[in-house]
Amino acid sequence: MVTLLYYLVAVPVGLAARLVRDPLSRRRDPRATTYWTSSAGRAR
Repeated sequence: MVTLLYYLVAVPVGLAARLVRDPLSRRRDPRATTYWTSSAGRAR
């Protein structure tokens, strides 16, 4: 039952989320001068 719920709910939601946004910022931006991101905002 849990497996069925996983494949009917979790997988489609995950695939839809990947289509809408890029959580790891992997897309190239030709206008960017650098891809460096500051770690100042991260929690330690």
